[in-house]
Amino acid sequence: MKTEQVLETYDDDYARTYNERFLLNQRSGIAFERETKIVGELLQAGGKWLDIACGTGCLLSRFPGVSRAGIDISGSMLQVARQANPDALFFKEADFRKPVAEWEGQWGLVTCMWYAYCLVESMSDIRDLIRNAGYWISEQGACFIPVWDPRNLSRKINTPYVNPDPIYGGEVVITGVTWSWIEESGKRHDNMVAPQLEHMVVMFREFFKSVEIVTYPLSRRRWGPKRKAILARGKKR
Repeated sequence: MKTEQVLETYDDDYARTYNERFLLNQRSGIAFERETKIVGELLQAGGKWLDIACGTGCLLSRFPGVSRAGIDISGSMLQVARQANPDALFFKEADFRKPVAEWEGQWGLVTCMWYAYCLVESMSDIRDLIRNAGYWISEQGACFIPVWDPRNLSRKINTPYVNPDPIYGGEVVITGVTWSWIEESGKRHDNMVAPQLEHMVVMFREFFKSVEIVTYPLSRRRWGPKRKAILARGKKR
């Protein structure tokens, strides 16, 4: 998804209604509650918190008094975030793919929520985000990112990460897919990048000492669907 389209889609109207549409409704509220709890537990380790692609700052606003900050490329989303978090350290209009040298080792927790990492143009862009998160966390810091597994797109399609090549031998590695969402309003999210969950783990292990997959419910039903996230800890030099 090109930056120009992200800015066009995430405008003032989108920012004003984003929380109710995507986070606080009956469909998404359970996952949001669980993610809030997980982040709260991670914050107990101490240190400052940076939310990458923070959007409206809805999650940040659940932790008043915590040393926290956010970056996003949408000025409209940041305007809402500032209003919701008057005591935050800062909100900065910035591209999460770009390194910021002065942030190295400065953050006890780095998050990137609700598949914002998909809003890029290539797999290398996502690796840049993960690289930055790995540099920005403190020695014992953590990174928490809910992940969009391509297998979620259709229950009828199961795309294995590694496949044997029946003709030439060896292995074919399907690292991810691209997909688009055209809303009824006409808003477009074209060619979003979704790495395979296994490939996300591979990229995280390049920069973090410990990488685990955590799951949590999307509904109150005991056997209902689950959301997956990556929890990575420890800076790897």
